Amino acid sequence: MGFIFLVSLWGNAQTLSLREICDINYQTDYTSIADRKPEDLFPKGETVGFVHFYRGISLLRQRAYQESIFDFKSALGDTSVSRSLCNLYLGIAFMQLNQPDSIFSMYSIAMKVPVADLKKPEFWDNTPYIQENTFAAYLLGTYYALNHTTDTLLIESLFKYATKDPKFYDAFYNYGTYYYFLSRYGNAINLFLKARELNQKDDAKLLLCMGYLYRLVGDNSQSLKTYDLLISKQPNHAAAYNNKGCVEAYIEKYPSSVKNLGRAISKNKHLIEGWFNRGIVYLKMKKYHDAMNDLTMAIQLKPDFGDAYYYRGFAKKTNGDLAGSIADFTRALELKKR
Repeated sequence: MGFIFLVSLWGNAQTLSLREICDINYQTDYTSIADRKPEDLFPKGETVGFVHFYRGISLLRQRAYQESIFDFKSALGDTSVSRSLCNLYLGIAFMQLNQPDSIFSMYSIAMKVPVADLKKPEFWDNTPYIQENTFAAYLLGTYYALNHTTDTLLIESLFKYATKDPKFYDAFYNYGTYYYFLSRYGNAINLFLKARELNQKDDAKLLLCMGYLYRLVGDNSQSLKTYDLLISKQPNHAAAYNNKGCVEAYIEKYPSSVKNLGRAISKNKHLIEGWFNRGIVYLKMKKYHDAMNDLTMAIQLKPDFGDAYYYRGFAKKTNGDLAGSIADFTRALELKKR
């Protein structure tokens, strides 16, 4: 289902929260880079080095990383085999095995610079652009973004270098993700827009992310347009209807919000967020019986859903069921203390 973001919609005494669905995280299936490389579609040579190279690619795609490392290192001994591609695939294998030191050592030799230099932002800021070096910058940038988040200058320099390759989809995507986690949503949007131009395979995911980001920067109109575009491409996309309903609730278009949240539920009867969100909107509309029904469905789907108990407690209280509201508030407290 992806990450769930709680969004405060009303600043009055009863702060209500909706749940949008959005999966924004780093691309770490590095083999996707190999999948977009056509080098193994037709043999380029018949030497032992090429046999190792192509077997290494097959092993890499089967996630036999240690075995693939042996083959790529063997292929490097053949000068007719592309060193940059061997190093790329070696880097992918090392990353999957969480061996960053091996990546540094490998690229130190390949780029003929000390390992210490590869860890300096000024090296990447000042070194001349060479397309094959973007692989190193991307792999190392992603590693630091995941494991050393405080090294912001180095991460920025690595991603900047990687995206000098105008066709490097993964680099633009991870750079955008990095900006998202820095709450620099406008920058993230621009990078995701570039990623969309490069690869339509992940278009639905990118549109869902961008719809969410547009709302975060306050552009609700563009957010709704983005969700509409996603729905036009995938009419059964429950999360798109859910998120569109959330934006409409945010701008107080409650009837339309209820309608789209209902569409989300019709596309996926088990969509907990859809039931919960519609229950919250009904609560805002003072339709307490409808709110109780939807929040009860959310609880049935997720018995430990503390927020659903909490808001159902308000619906019951307002509807005159004080004993029921106490029970729900008590259960919400129990779940929040876990």
